Amino acid sequence: MENLAEIVGQNLTALRKANGLTQQDVALKLNYSDKSISKWELGYTIPSVDILKDFADFYGVTVDFLLRPQTPETTSQVVKKEDHASRGNKAIILALAVTVVWLIAACVYISRAIFHTPSENLWIAFVWAVPCSSIVAAVLSRAFFGRGVTSLVLLSVFVWSLMVTFSLQFQFVNEQAQNIWYILVVCIPIQVILILESRLKR
Repeated sequence: MENLAEIVGQNLTALRKANGLTQQDVALKLNYSDKSISKWELGYTIPSVDILKDFADFYGVTVDFLLRPQTPETTSQVVKKEDHASRGNKAIILALAVTVVWLIAACVYISRAIFHTPSENLWIAFVWAVPCSSIVAAVLSRAFFGRGVTSLVLLSVFVWSLMVTFSLQFQFVNEQAQNIWYILVVCIPIQVILILESRLKR
């Protein structure tokens, strides 16, 4: 039977690589030195039980998983399952945040209706919910999933919907005589900036 330290080392290495992490990444996230990570992965020594628990929690496995020989297929399946669950949770959090924005808009609409605000002005609460929800979604999308097409689209929706909302606010709600739709011209250079920024290499 293989040395227990070697088994643990092989499992730690396989899990780290399957998650696309370097030894330095793991060291920073778990607050251990990269030399210690290297020593454990090479099987020179076996981590203590509390450190094994830290690794197990970090990779989403059990301590028993780390102590038993695993095939590359098993490790890959565990990582994929964990990644799928994590992405699902992040998508739910994003949807909840956007829903909260629309809930706030509905509360504003109802409160204005109760206090006898002229009915023709009530709809603006939902118009403002569009740029607000799009910026919330864009920020969370970038935080959870990184830069990408989705993040770019959401930021673009925010910019254009914000300008449209300002125009509607001034023209219909504040009853400004002048037509201020020309402010949409500002969106063009902002859109170009967003596209160029999304193509910057990190």
